[in-house]
Amino acid sequence: MNLMRWSARLTGAPWRALPSGGSGTDQGTPSGDVVVPGPRDPATPAGPNELLDPQRPQELREVLSRIPAPVAVTYGPLHQLGYANRAYRELFGDRQAGLPACDALPELGTMGVLPLMDQVIRGGRPRSVKARCILGLTGNRYYNVSCVPLSRHDQRAEPDDTGDHKDTPPAGVLIFAAEVTDQVLAATRLREAERRQREAAVTLQRSLLPQKLDQPADLRVAATYQPGGAEAAVGGDWYDVIAIDGGRTALVIGDVMGRGLRAAAVMGQLRTAVRAYARLDLPPHEVMRLLDGLAMEIDANQIATCSYAVWDPKRRALTYASAGHLPMLLRCPDGTVLRSEEQNGPPLGTGGGVHVSHTLRLLPGTTGVLYTDGLVERRDEDIDQGLDLLARTLAGAVGAPEVVCARLLRAMGVTAEHDDDVAVLAFQLPAEEADPGLAAPATQAPSAGPVSPASPDPEPAAEPGPGVDSPSREV
Repeated sequence: MNLMRWSARLTGAPWRALPSGGSGTDQGTPSGDVVVPGPRDPATPAGPNELLDPQRPQELREVLSRIPAPVAVTYGPLHQLGYANRAYRELFGDRQAGLPACDALPELGTMGVLPLMDQVIRGGRPRSVKARCILGLTGNRYYNVSCVPLSRHDQRAEPDDTGDHKDTPPAGVLIFAAEVTDQVLAATRLREAERRQREAAVTLQRSLLPQKLDQPADLRVAATYQPGGAEAAVGGDWYDVIAIDGGRTALVIGDVMGRGLRAAAVMGQLRTAVRAYARLDLPPHEVMRLLDGLAMEIDANQIATCSYAVWDPKRRALTYASAGHLPMLLRCPDGTVLRSEEQNGPPLGTGGGVHVSHTLRLLPGTTGVLYTDGLVERRDEDIDQGLDLLARTLAGAVGAPEVVCARLLRAMGVTAEHDDDVAVLAFQLPAEEADPGLAAPATQAPSAGPVSPASPDPEPAAEPGPGVDSPSREV
């Protein structure tokens, strides 16, 4: 039943006096009329023994008695109980008419409805609360409770009516409750199912990430993963550190688009493939090409971004390729932060793209950071603002890689309630004495610019040909 439709008929009903003796319940009103408010003189406080207009006898009572939802009527500023229908009494038990609502209807105080009734009397406008738990005679039930003003005069006046009754405060309040127990329980079950699914996704995600990172003798590494808050579905962010032949180390960061168990499962397959490809001693752009084809086979509708880098301690060179991923940041020993601006291949799973490897020669003491978009992307600002803030934070983030990871998360506002998951991988060359040829500040090779200062952006440089390493540069 649509209770709001009934309320439109109930609002604005005029009243007449009732001979004394009415009790305000179905059993105790000999005249058959409802005990509701409404004095003849607006200046006189309303009393319990005032009823419907004689031209419409028993209308309000008959309507209320047929409504299956709990309904009560109060009058006056103290909200004295005038009437409670059968559904109301079956839910809460018998209620004594004439007492203030705080005594006669204590359940309304528990639900926070009494302050709304005061607002209705003062402002003459309906008020409501949703999904309030009611401990009645039949156990816990949930109701949306509405409070509707009852005026002393019939508001349906003729157009030429010049009366001033529209400014008269309501004589009483009609309270009715629409049961929503089934909806609340269904929503609770849905939230519980979502919580269990999210916990399963987080568990799967963490189980697929490295439980312990390899720690090469000539490179310090640390990584962290922070799942999104309770309202955010888990994504497919991952990182990895892989020891390969020749004392080299592969560093990987990736992000599968989408959320939930599916994204986590795709992430696990890509991470396994990267570890296999890394041991084939392929250049980074070839690894990206193979991953692109694999991503299309796994799910043609699922794409991912990835950065893959190989550190060679003998050459002091970092060779890397990117598939649609955010730029790597490097902090030089003097505190200068550089952001890669080279050709960035398309994301994995798009098919047919060209990926290019780039090589950097790094100074001892250099710190590098790979990360996913959850660290820098915010709904209310451009991503470049997040990248600039990250670069400024990295400039002052001194210490071991695990310290750098913690400082970046804190400075970027990543908490347990963050709306996206975040993965960060930091690596650092030991700050030993540099070779004479590397001690000078970084200079750019003539034909390519794989790295540039974080701000401002440089002029674009010529792009190297696909499938080969770009000219190396010292950093």
